[in-house]
Amino acid sequence: MKLNKIILPILICSVWITSCKKQTFVDANIDPNVLYGVDPGDQFLAAAAGSQDDFEYYYDVYRDLNEWMQYTTSSQGNGFNFTGVGNNFDYRYGKVFYSRVGPDLSDIPVLVSKMTPEEQAARVYEMSIASIFKAYYAFYVSDINGSIPYTQAFQARYGGTLTPVYNPQQELFDTLDLQIKNAVKTLETSQSTEQVLFGSKDPFFGSSSDEAGEWAKVGNALRLKIAMRLMKQEPDKLKTIANDVISDANQMSSVDDTWVLLVGSSYADANGNYNPTGYVAAKPVLDFFKAHADPRLRIYYLPNKDGEYVGSFTNPDVSHLPANAALYSVADTLSPIQHRLFTPNYDEGDGPGDGVGFFPFLTYAEYCFIRAELGARNITSDDAATWYTKGVTASITFYDQRAAAAKVPNYSAVTQTEIDDYLASPGVAFDESKAIDQIDCQAYLDFYRQPSEAWAWWKRTGYPNTTSVVAWEPLTSNGAPLVLPRRAPLTPLPVTDANYANQQAAFSDMQKDPDFGSPQDPNGRVWWDKK
Repeated sequence: MKLNKIILPILICSVWITSCKKQTFVDANIDPNVLYGVDPGDQFLAAAAGSQDDFEYYYDVYRDLNEWMQYTTSSQGNGFNFTGVGNNFDYRYGKVFYSRVGPDLSDIPVLVSKMTPEEQAARVYEMSIASIFKAYYAFYVSDINGSIPYTQAFQARYGGTLTPVYNPQQELFDTLDLQIKNAVKTLETSQSTEQVLFGSKDPFFGSSSDEAGEWAKVGNALRLKIAMRLMKQEPDKLKTIANDVISDANQMSSVDDTWVLLVGSSYADANGNYNPTGYVAAKPVLDFFKAHADPRLRIYYLPNKDGEYVGSFTNPDVSHLPANAALYSVADTLSPIQHRLFTPNYDEGDGPGDGVGFFPFLTYAEYCFIRAELGARNITSDDAATWYTKGVTASITFYDQRAAAAKVPNYSAVTQTEIDDYLASPGVAFDESKAIDQIDCQAYLDFYRQPSEAWAWWKRTGYPNTTSVVAWEPLTSNGAPLVLPRRAPLTPLPVTDANYANQQAAFSDMQKDPDFGSPQDPNGRVWWDKK
């Protein structure tokens, strides 16, 4: 299986053209009712290009989530306060969604509305695809922020309000589910007018012979992803949505259906904030991989100077013990992370790489693990063992493809024998008595390039933990237990801000739940994260 998608930086000239067009578009629109010169596809491509952010990687991923989730530590080991949340956390909120992705995608229906009736009829599928993308990002932001402006957001320049209300997370999830469901239904319905699709301006599925069908599959998988967050708060609704989704014919069925942004070597530039230098493998994942001959070991991490794989302790108290000093004081004793899996143009001593990078949104492996967990919890009639096996296989296959495309130095492709042997090894072979533990820990291993999703599954399920199949280290600082954050700290707007009152109302509403805590408390819980 091989992903066949448009690589974003091959279209970089289009992105530049789009940016120029967009600036002209913005400058020209003193009157927001006059729209011209921009194709909806330009805005879709701009949203895709803007969906990743180097500051989010610099702060949120490298310095927080990867370490909290025990995938990595710094080369000096975790600091005694590494579970703290700095002021720069949560770039997905303002710098990405409300500045780029949300406005770009919100332009599309307005642009279409200015077309002739015949042209509008030909853009129905495009509108639905943009709707799914926008719903994903709203979910992604709300996931760690709780209530956010959505239904009234992004409309000020089109005559809407400058003070959008905040949608409570519970209501927002309902809104997004219906939005995605309607979009999927539209994509599955034949139209009397031949449809115009984004094509080359869709870097996700534009090269597919069935772009609309691929997005229908993504929409169904996204409904399941969001519904899983309802497990504790609204289990009956989770069951209803899950069974509704899987009754639909359009389902992900291979790694080729993975929703991923493929990018050229310079998109995630190793010379900037994406630079992965200084991060090493954490022991929990590396030791599990070694013990079970998991082929992802050589994909996720590099061997040390002696050609061995050695992980770093994640517990600050342990990593700072005198007995472990040599691990952190002797250069190249610990295994670095696989640099080119994050930044393909990383120079490993052979010159800058020129491979393909990737940013996963919703993988086929994740879809399989969701189906496996739904079956294991008797929410659906899915066979947990079958979907678990599919999930593990899909994860290894996907990362094998990505490592080869990233041109990881001296990479040796994964063989089917390696996958078969891994699936048969004790602790990996499916055990019904440990089904949830195994499913969620394998999902965790798959989320290496999606640590935010690993964080969400940990909050929802409690896996991994110190006694699970993949065993985390207990975290202590000077003998005191360290507590992992559970959401983004919410920064109050200035009193002079036009939307201050709406934000305060949202804060007051969320604080009705005593587990939410104060707005700025990262140890509080958003609505779905029920104890």
